[in-house]
This record gives sequence, structure tokens and C-alpha cells, in this order.
Amino acid sequence: MTILQFIWRLVLDGLIFLRNYVFFPTDGETFSLLRIMSLFIAFSISGAIIVFMSQGAVLKHMGPKAKRLKAYSVAAVSGIVLAVCSCSVLPMFASIRKKGAGIGPAVAFLFSGPAINVLALTLTFTDIGADIAIARVIGAVLLAYVIGFSMFLIFRKSEVVDEDAKMFENFDTDEAYLKGWQKMLFFATLFLILIFGVYRPAPTIIFVILLLIQLIVFFRLEDIKAWGVETYDLGKKILPLFIVGIFFAGIISSLITEDMLATFVGSNTYGANIFASLIGAMMYFATLTEVPIVSALLASGMHRGPAVALLLAGPSLSIPNMIIIGKVIGVKRTATYITLVVFLSALVGLIAGYIIYL
Repeated sequence: MTILQFIWRLVLDGLIFLRNYVFFPTDGETFSLLRIMSLFIAFSISGAIIVFMSQGAVLKHMGPKAKRLKAYSVAAVSGIVLAVCSCSVLPMFASIRKKGAGIGPAVAFLFSGPAINVLALTLTFTDIGADIAIARVIGAVLLAYVIGFSMFLIFRKSEVVDEDAKMFENFDTDEAYLKGWQKMLFFATLFLILIFGVYRPAPTIIFVILLLIQLIVFFRLEDIKAWGVETYDLGKKILPLFIVGIFFAGIISSLITEDMLATFVGSNTYGANIFASLIGAMMYFATLTEVPIVSALLASGMHRGPAVALLLAGPSLSIPNMIIIGKVIGVKRTATYITLVVFLSALVGLIAGYIIYL
């Protein structure tokens, strides 16, 4: 086989995998309508978060004068609230660090943000399974606390930050006309549509009607339009990368044999989890692309423990990310952060692998 023939075969394998992913899912349906529906709803939720949730209201709680438990708690769950990805989290991380956030909360935010955004969790749940999705969100939140606080303990004596708490008050915290309970009801309705729309379509009609009533009674027309624009922009930016990710997942599944996976990540040993975590740390995953890649690896024989490790380390690290993080917090702190992410993600993967197969 010539090199050109080999490349052509890989391209065909990638295209066939992409076709099967969309039109012939493994659950036996003739068209992956549930996957498309869940993605559409997840994009809508992410767009709503951008429009109706104030980033400043979240980020201001990570200032140097904020209580430690509060700062770490906000940082650990900020990915759900801010709908950040591995690219957008970096400038936000640099901003809060520059404005006085301690190394602990800043790093907790850096780790957790890309790992638990709504889109990634939704696709993990529908594509890979509830067990790994739950392990992913719990592991990401716990590791955000542990990694952030570990960084604080290690570097607290050398920590020198311009602790100007007033700077955090300058974050945009637009006074929204919506009341707190209205926002809570709105987002609860969206999440219920996501949950029931995927698995039990009948109750979805009730929640869609409730959503329409809220939009008419609570919301301004310009905000509804802005919501639509943000949802469209998210889809326009992310879906092409997602399609490319599925294509390369097909190529990877073609190149990696079951024997290779069995050797490196086919069992739930700490070594296998370390290997998966390292691979995740070295690769670059655009938003959502890690899910089809891990799904393909699982189908080829990857153990679910190392899969969790890869899903934890992958979105939070990559070689381009490491370079940028190094410029923000320095080489020594970056090396420590990378080490903590790799080894602790592997540990969580190991524990999750045992629990999943109990």
C-alpha cells in the first residue's frame, strides 16, 4: 500500500465514521434525532446563559477579599454558569488573575470551566452514558477544589498579587430587569426540556408551553432576539469543529487497534489512567470534540476509568494552553498545575472505573 492509498483509506474511514455517527447510531435508530435535539437545546441553554447571566456577577466573587470557601465554590461551578470552553476560559483566567484573584480560585476556575460546560456535559450524557457524565461533573468540581487549594498551599508564601478588590467591582454586572426567581424558573424550564425532550418527549410539550408563557410575560423582544443570535453564533463556531472532531475520531479508531488499547488503556490500572490523562493533556480538544473521540476509543476497547481521566484532563489542558498559562502564572506554577491535573485526573479515573463496574 502506497502512502497516498493509506491516506485515502484514512480519509474514507473518517467520512464513514462521520456518516454512521449522524445517520446510524448504535442505539438502532435510523437517524440520531435525539442527539440532534439534545444538542439544539444545549446550544439554546448556553446562548441563554450568555445573554441572561452576568459574567461579572460570577467573577466578582473570586476577588482577593472574597471568603475562601465562597471563592473556590464559585470557581468550581463557574463552567456551568459561564458556558466557557477551553479557548474562552484563558482570557477570563488571565483577567481575574491580573485583577487580583488568588492563585487558588483562579486555577480552580481554569480547570473547572471547560470541563463542565453545558454542551460538553449534555453530549457526554447522551453519547457516552450517564455513568461517565456523572463521574465527569463530580470529578471536575472536586478536582477544582483540590487543585486550586493545592496551588494555594504550595505557592502561598511566594504569592504576590495587586489585591485591588475594587477592580472586581468594575466587572460588568448589568442590572437585569429580570428578578431572581424569574431567572431560576426560566433556566429550570430549559433544563427540564433538555432532560425530558431527550428521553420522554411527552412532558416536553408542557414545558415548552411554560417557556413560551415566560418569554411573553417576562422578557423583552430585543433580549429574545439576542438569545437567538448568541445561540446561532455558538452553533456556527462550534459545530464545524465538532464535525471535524468526529471525522478525526473515525481516523483514530481506524489507526488504533483493540490490541493497542488493551495494552495501554484497556484496563483500569493507575498506569492506564496516567497514560489516558497524559494523552488528554497533550492533545487539543475544541469544545465537544473530546466526546466523539472518547466514544470511538470506548467502542474499540478503552476502559471507562481511563475514559473519565481523559475527559477530565483533556478539556483543561493542551500544549497551546500550557504556553498561555505559563505566561500568566509563570513556568514553575504551570508545571505544578499540569502535574496536579494529570496525576489527580488519573486518580479520579481509577476510582470512577472501579465504581462504574461495581
